[in-house]
Amino acid sequence: MSTIIWQADLDSWYRAYAVKLRSAAWRIVGNRDDAEDATQEAFIAALRAIDRYDGSDPYPWLHRIATRKALTIASARRPVTDLPDAAGPAAPSAEDEALARLRSNAIRTLVAGEPAVALHVGGLRFREIGERFGVPPATAASRIRRGKRRLRSQLRATLATLPESQPA
Repeated sequence: MSTIIWQADLDSWYRAYAVKLRSAAWRIVGNRDDAEDATQEAFIAALRAIDRYDGSDPYPWLHRIATRKALTIASARRPVTDLPDAAGPAAPSAEDEALARLRSNAIRTLVAGEPAVALHVGGLRFREIGERFGVPPATAASRIRRGKRRLRSQLRATLATLPESQPA
């Protein structure tokens, strides 16, 4: 497709979606200037990656790009905290490391029991997950929502049974 047509698409997308994308970025970065920067960078990135655009609804694609740009800006603006002493933070105890591994394994096991959620967390879109399971994207989205609800309650129950680390 010619560059002129893509340019026209991006112009119309900007008119249609820039306000929504700026609002989403604002919720992440917390100020107007950074939100505007994230929105502009998202459209620049979209122009650079236009050959990877699949022709579907552009908003989810643009929203994902804008969100990532906003997160990058927010992480760059995060204040640096002073360490309490020159030695730095104390290393975690062997007990704390063991508890962290136990929690991590419990979470990993629970997520593996919800394949639609695991695929979504892994970065696949509803459409791609639907194709893998042979269902429409809306059905995949419903399975993911239900799976997240089940995971939330299972995680609460599982983590409540694990011991807490004791302060030194």
